[in-house]
Amino acid sequence: MLSVTIFRNTFEGYKNITLTSNDTVFVGRCGSGRTVFGERAYLSKVLKNHLVFTTESGTQVKTNLDGYTVGKAKDYFVALRDMTDEENVIHDRVHYWNNKKCCIEYK
Repeated sequence: MLSVTIFRNTFEGYKNITLTSNDTVFVGRCGSGRTVFGERAYLSKVLKNHLVFTTESGTQVKTNLDGYTVGKAKDYFVALRDMTDEENVIHDRVHYWNNKKCCIEYK
């Protein structure tokens, strides 16, 4: 089982938060108004400078240790709680636009 402690800014100030591979997080992107598109994810890898989350559909999202997404996932965010049952959340598979191939990728 994977486990990592990150130092994260919350509404109450900076806190140490421990994530394990059993914890459910939410990967999403903001729509217009209050709409949020995304799906559940789980911690799958802990690298030296990054955390890798794998969504239910199999898409991998890489974040730095502060929790901010990097690389192809720069338009998404990772919430440290499950938001899928909230009112304004629409289940949508995490996907990226590939400029070289001019298509949408799911990896």
